[in-house]
Amino acid sequence: DRGRSLRYGPAVSESDAPVAAVGETVAAVAGPAASGSGDAEPEVGPSAGPAAATRPGLRVLDALSASGLRAMRYSLEVPGLREVVANDVDPAAVAVLRTNLERNGLAAPAVVSHVADAAALLHASRPPLGHRFDVVDLDPYGTAAPFLDSAVQAVSEDGLLMVTCTDMAVLAGTYPEACYAKYGAFPLKTKHCHEQALRILLACIDSHAARHGRYITPLLCVHINFYVRVFVRVRTGKSSVKLSPTKVSYLYSCSGCNSFALQPMARVVDRGSHERVSAGAGPPVAHHCAHCGRVHHVGGPVWSAPMHDTAFIAALLRRLDAPGGQEFGAHKRLVGLLTLCGEELPDVPLFMHLAHMCSTLHLPCPQMAQVLSALARQGHRVSRSHTDPMAIKTDAPTTAIWDVLRCWSKHPECLLQLGKRKVDVSGTSPAATILQMEPAVQADFTILPQVAQMLSSKKVSKFMPNPAQWGPGSRGTSHASFGAGAAADGGAEAGETGEGTLMRKKHANQGKRKKMRAERQGDGGQPPGKRAAVGQGWRR
Repeated sequence: DRGRSLRYGPAVSESDAPVAAVGETVAAVAGPAASGSGDAEPEVGPSAGPAAATRPGLRVLDALSASGLRAMRYSLEVPGLREVVANDVDPAAVAVLRTNLERNGLAAPAVVSHVADAAALLHASRPPLGHRFDVVDLDPYGTAAPFLDSAVQAVSEDGLLMVTCTDMAVLAGTYPEACYAKYGAFPLKTKHCHEQALRILLACIDSHAARHGRYITPLLCVHINFYVRVFVRVRTGKSSVKLSPTKVSYLYSCSGCNSFALQPMARVVDRGSHERVSAGAGPPVAHHCAHCGRVHHVGGPVWSAPMHDTAFIAALLRRLDAPGGQEFGAHKRLVGLLTLCGEELPDVPLFMHLAHMCSTLHLPCPQMAQVLSALARQGHRVSRSHTDPMAIKTDAPTTAIWDVLRCWSKHPECLLQLGKRKVDVSGTSPAATILQMEPAVQADFTILPQVAQMLSSKKVSKFMPNPAQWGPGSRGTSHASFGAGAAADGGAEAGETGEGTLMRKKHANQGKRKKMRAERQGDGGQPPGKRAAVGQGWRR
């Protein structure tokens, strides 16, 4: 609201991850990553990327800066930056931004304020007329889709592009037609919808980059609270661009048991003297699911290549453990998140959800450590996903996971939990179809030490509870952390804290329906405001 002053709460710590990522990018300038593409076409002149040894410093663009908070953090907390450009399309926001810069003792050339449309500014930064940025940060309210095409062109060679999207209802499958319009993919509403959202965004960014002879290398992709954020390198190379269709796949998901399979869009065929990209061979599944007999839904395309760089994550963790890294407000949460991302199997897209699988079979849920140990004993690799604590990432076929749960249905511990409770399962349900099959291998549910160590949270807190101000809030309520300034707007009593404002609203609404029912009973059961004169009946 332009008529109100800006307020900040503990959510300011959400910018800790991009600040750390930019710091690691600056540190990598002296020694470029060895994983860079050999066929990249180096840039020359002022648009050269961070790999250029003659750079006096890096240029950072906060394309949707608003009050300039993150731009100021970049300038104050990341050494080695030549210039930070804080841009916003709203002149009122830029006026507040300039005031904030003065209060923090910042001025050009350290931080430069700019008023322009973000897409227009990014297009103007393309060579040969413009100068590319080494780091571009896109953090809009909602979708970043309108800025992606210009952003992949405005990032220097081997530069860092950070993209945030908060339209999770679109990306996660609630509005699939809107997702197709914005991102060019059709999402399926499944338990792995948050990781699917990350992979849809990556596929969309890579598609935009390929149109301009560029490609992306994901460094870190996370789902946090109510949004997704990706960190990718942008490079140039014709031979790597040709491989882009081999990195995306279509998704087949069973409508009954949520088992899924991926169909690569293309594959690399070795022709002896050379390699050629050919169409993918499929489909990977039959018309009806092999496990429960239901039909499949088709979605995608989604990014099916690795979405984390373990070396980059390890470098971020070292930076957080170093002196100064402890000062991040979200240090504990960030370390836990990065540790989970580093443990994920890089070559296993998406996952099966243990609780949902047990719900499908009408069985009590076993311990995660028991199921992962049973799969590991059969020679399969296992891990969790940072997007869901009940996720099972494994290279085992889906049949092997169902076999483990078939064995669990006959396990004494499962039968004890079921007790005398009778499970009424229809003969045509997915549960009946799956459970009537015999497991190919008998599962051993004894917990392995290495699995217990992976799931342990003693040294690093994983899957921490949501903060008090979690979520975007709603029109009728406000978070306690943002209620402190409500008194100025007439929304709270004088001297009342933000927590007091929220508690007062909760107390006023507690038992509201019960009070209304009591009032109606006191009036003879007639709703208030609808009482009619005696003998005249009801009026509307």
